[in-house]
Amino acid sequence: MRDMDEMKLARVIDACGGVDGRVKMQKIVYLLRMIGYDLPYDDFTIRQLGPFSRAVACDTDLLRSAGVVRETCEEISESPGEPVVQYSYAVRETLAPLIRKHFDIDGPAGRPDVDEVAKELKKQDRAVLEVAATKVFLERHDKRSGEALDMELRRLKGHLLSRFTEADALIAKMKQEQWL
Repeated sequence: MRDMDEMKLARVIDACGGVDGRVKMQKIVYLLRMIGYDLPYDDFTIRQLGPFSRAVACDTDLLRSAGVVRETCEEISESPGEPVVQYSYAVRETLAPLIRKHFDIDGPAGRPDVDEVAKELKKQDRAVLEVAATKVFLERHDKRSGEALDMELRRLKGHLLSRFTEADALIAKMKQEQWL
C-alpha cells in the first residue's frame, strides 16, 4: 500500500455520512472499486458474507485507533444464546473537512463523484449489498455467467434468496448508469 491509503477509507466513510456495519462497509468499498473508483484495496476474496478485504478491516482498525474514525457498537437484536451487535463508523466531525479537502477519490471519466455513488450504495440494505457484491465478484473474478453464476450464487447466498430481486435491480441500475 502507498502512504496514507487508509485515509481513502476514511473518505469513503465520510462520503457515506457514516456506515452502519462492518459487512456493509466491505461491500460498499468493494462495489466502489469495481465501479472504478481509485481505492487501494485489491485483496478482496470471497468469504461467508461475500467479498472481504483484510486490508479494509485492518485500515478500519487503524483509523479507529488513530482517532480519525469513531466506532460505536449497538445491540440490534438478540438471537438465542447470543446478542447480535452492529458496529457503526463515522469520521470525526473536526477531521471531515480536512479529509474531504486532501483525500479525494478519483473515479472513471463521466461518472459521478464518489459522494453520490457512496450515498446511493449506503441506502441499500446490507443483505442486498451482500448479494449484489457477491454476484459481481463471481462475474468479475471467477468469470462465471449464466446458469453457472446462478447456481453458485444460490449455493453461497441461498439463505438470502428473498433479496436476489433487489440485488439484481441494484446491479441493473449500476449498469444502466454505466457504473459497472
